[in-house]
Amino acid sequence: MNFNSLRLDHFGIRVTDLARAEAFYAKLGFIRDPAEYAPQAHACGLVHPTGLRIHLIFNGIGAEEGNVLLDAAVKRPGYTHAAFIVESMNDLVEWLARENIRISEGPVIMGHGRRNVCFIRDPDLNVLEFNEILAH
Repeated sequence: MNFNSLRLDHFGIRVTDLARAEAFYAKLGFIRDPAEYAPQAHACGLVHPTGLRIHLIFNGIGAEEGNVLLDAAVKRPGYTHAAFIVESMNDLVEWLARENIRISEGPVIMGHGRRNVCFIRDPDLNVLEFNEILAH
C-alpha cells in the first residue's frame, strides 16, 4: 500500500445539541453540506470555503466533569483536538472577543518559535487549536 496520496477527508466532533453546535461552527465559516446530513446516523457534515470538512456527531450526552479526554484526572487515549491555521493571531483574538468566545489557553509561542498558538472550546467543550505559522 502506498500512502503518498493520503489526505484528510474530515474529522468528527461529538456534540449534544446539533443546532447549537452548527451555529457555533457557522461562526468559523462552516456550512451544512446537505449531501452529508444523515440523521439516522446522528451525523451532520459541514464544509468550509477552504474545503475543510467536519462531521458533527449529535448523539452526545452532557458531561458534568467537562471534556472526558482532557479535563478528567485519568488521561485516556483518544483524539484531543483539531488544529487550524490562521493568517493572523491578533485578528483571531480580536474576533473571538467580539464573538464572546473565551480563550482557554494562549496565545503562546510554541515549537521553537514556529507557531503562535491559541486554544478555545466549542459549546460541548471540544478543544479547537488555532496556529499562526511564524517566519523562521
